[in-house]
Amino acid sequence: MVLIGGRKKLERAAQDALARAEAAEASANDAEERAERALMRAELAASEREAAIARADEAERERDHALERAREADAARQATEQQAERARQDIEHAEEQAAASVQRAEQAETRARDAVDRAEQQASSERAQLERELDAERGARETAELERGEAQAALEAERRLRAQLEAEVATSKSRLEAAEKARDAAIAAGAQGAPRAANPRRKR
Repeated sequence: MVLIGGRKKLERAAQDALARAEAAEASANDAEERAERALMRAELAASEREAAIARADEAERERDHALERAREADAARQATEQQAERARQDIEHAEEQAAASVQRAEQAETRARDAVDRAEQQASSERAQLERELDAERGARETAELERGEAQAALEAERRLRAQLEAEVATSKSRLEAAEKARDAAIAAGAQGAPRAANPRRKR
């Protein structure tokens, strides 16, 4: 009975050991699976870390590019501001010149009005003087007309002679000189008492 009891104990112990071994094996399998899952997570984490590092590098490069673009934009803004300042100065200078031109034009217009006023006053004075002179000239002309009526015959003869002389001058200078010599000779002959046809009174 003792042996039977001892064998049962051994069987139970062996069964317990077998159960513990199976449990340990199951636990080891679980641990191996957990280890594999942990390794996979670690590999995934490493991959994610490398991706994060790559993204960080890309973000840093983009930041550098953004900073470069910002510096370029700032330089362009400064150049634009300088151009705007120069344009503003040019506009102010042009406005000053325009104001000076307007002032000069106004002064010139004032001087022109003064000159026109003086010219009008002078013209009025000269017109009055001319009118007086014209009145005097009309009177003298009327007197001359009376005298002209008395000397009409002599003037007609003089016109004919003058027309003849003008025709001779238009023809040639040499004929004019010859005519003058002939006329001088005729005058000399008349002074010596040579017979000549009666001529109207001549005036030179």
